[in-house]
Amino acid sequence: MQQNANKMDVFVHRIYLLTDFLYEVIKNSFFFWLYLIKGAGIFTVYAAVDTLLAVSSDVLVNERKHTFENFKRNYKNNDRRRFLSVFLFFLMLYLFIIPFLPAPKLIEETLWQGITYLALFMEGGTFLMLFTRESFKRAFSNLEWSIPLQVYMLVKGMGWTILLSMGVLLVLWFSLQNGIFLFGFAPGILGISSVWTVSKIKIRMAKNLHKVSGH
Repeated sequence: MQQNANKMDVFVHRIYLLTDFLYEVIKNSFFFWLYLIKGAGIFTVYAAVDTLLAVSSDVLVNERKHTFENFKRNYKNNDRRRFLSVFLFFLMLYLFIIPFLPAPKLIEETLWQGITYLALFMEGGTFLMLFTRESFKRAFSNLEWSIPLQVYMLVKGMGWTILLSMGVLLVLWFSLQNGIFLFGFAPGILGISSVWTVSKIKIRMAKNLHKVSGH
């Protein structure tokens, strides 16, 4: 009887942790949208994603802080970030539209199909760069960060990068099926997934560095 009671306690505890985690995901998603629309989206994309990643990092290490205060404390939207937000917004919008455009008369159909696939690849790559950049900068704070370095990190952790990409596609699919999922869960899940992936890549890089130094 005591053993069954202990198993039930463990089960209830796990259910509690799961519901607590989902609650954090929903809160993060809600405040992400609030801070995104704060600047009409165009001027706040970068800052809102950066803040989401910072708060998601706290959730992963079990630092449950007041979500609103945490977003407010981490939210920084200076002129440089506004410029990056506008640039990323129109770049991703342009890349998204290309596959739906008819092939220009001066370009062969096969070549245009290649261009559309390239645009989709660049769209996904830009999304991954956006959702991992600030996490990488925090994880490797001793390095002078740059886009080539970020690409190198994503390539070195290719297995984790592919896993994150599959997760992003899955979240996108569910978001297209259900608007509630898009607004209530998608940003929070993406934030947690991105921070978790970067932490795994950091561990892998540390192991590789240890092996090199050991030789």
